[in-house]
Amino acid sequence: MVEVSAAKRDITPEFPMYMRGYAMRIGKSIGVLDPLYCRALTLRIDGQVFLWMTLDLCRLEKEISDYLRRVLAAKYSIPEEHIVISTIHTHSGPDISFENEGEDRNRRKAVYREFCMKQIFEAADECFDRGFLEVKPYLVQGSADGIYGNRNYKEKTSDKDVNLILFRNENHVVAGMFHFTCHPTVLGIHNMKISSDLLGNIGKALDEKYHTVFITMQGACGDMGNRQYRQGNDENELWRVRDELMEQINHMAQKETPLELKVSPVKTMEYNIRHTYDRDEIKAQIEADQKKLDETSDEDQRKLLWSGIRHLKRKMDMGQVDVSLESQIFHLGDLEIVTVPGELFSAFGLEIKKHMKAPVRLVWGYANYSAGYIVEKDEFGKGYESMSTPFPQGEAETYVERIISRLQEEYK
Repeated sequence: MVEVSAAKRDITPEFPMYMRGYAMRIGKSIGVLDPLYCRALTLRIDGQVFLWMTLDLCRLEKEISDYLRRVLAAKYSIPEEHIVISTIHTHSGPDISFENEGEDRNRRKAVYREFCMKQIFEAADECFDRGFLEVKPYLVQGSADGIYGNRNYKEKTSDKDVNLILFRNENHVVAGMFHFTCHPTVLGIHNMKISSDLLGNIGKALDEKYHTVFITMQGACGDMGNRQYRQGNDENELWRVRDELMEQINHMAQKETPLELKVSPVKTMEYNIRHTYDRDEIKAQIEADQKKLDETSDEDQRKLLWSGIRHLKRKMDMGQVDVSLESQIFHLGDLEIVTVPGELFSAFGLEIKKHMKAPVRLVWGYANYSAGYIVEKDEFGKGYESMSTPFPQGEAETYVERIISRLQEEYK
């Protein structure tokens, strides 16, 4: 038996916030383009409870996620590995990081973090207070065309799969899941209004279409975006892209396929990366990229180089990386999910899905926290992502191989 309960809470900041996503943008927000939400879906499958939450924020730090999951697990007697708290990675949301960036920014982040965590707990409370409805899950599936793709190479194979799961009670959709794979960065560096950007606004459109709550799940979008298809970078372009994608989703929704969900033990795969940076190599790269920045007037290139140099300087300061990448593997009958705590390149996401067996195969990015870009080794030295990743060349391949090996073990 499958039962669900869903809720959402407004997490729009009530005061100007410094925004996360573009290093060149240093001022505070000057208003709100559209509200931000915390979305919660509680699934009970044959008596086992899963709590999945998505936040209209850029990224979440592990310390915050670990705390939230521990509290929720204890409060509702749910195994911690059954709880996922993710972000949609909007670049027009508030910065909530623990980085020391000056008294004013630090204070605003601390106040907003407290507010945001309160709303997260309240969304979970509402799910359990409201109770569960017995449902039948249905799948809507398709592929987005002409809207987004690999943001570095338009012709490169990329993940354009769109998946909706509708939880129906009689003829009513009482909750839903939406998953796609695209950086929600339609809005550019000059936007100073708080916004959930593309993924968040698709979520709002689905809420309105079905009169319920959808959690909005990001995929392996490390190199995915609408850069190659963009006709602008302001709110008019955001509404255009949203409407075009919703039109395609509405066409997909003409066909629904029943799903069978059942419980299997959740597996956790952990991969540790420890590496000391070559400071001379980083210094040389900073100098080369600074020269490119000084010579270019292209806004997109300046944005990427500026951010990349900032990340390289951060590596110089840190001296080393010591990070654990924790992934959950959910086998739930016709639904399989692998969580990834970062920005996995789409080729990796496609490779992982190729080794799954269920009709619905999701790689869930920015899940529980974001450790940074997880980049193909052949892309090092070619773009912004390899400048900003904290991980050395080749580690991404090993991490993905470990996930695939764990999947194959489960199928034996």
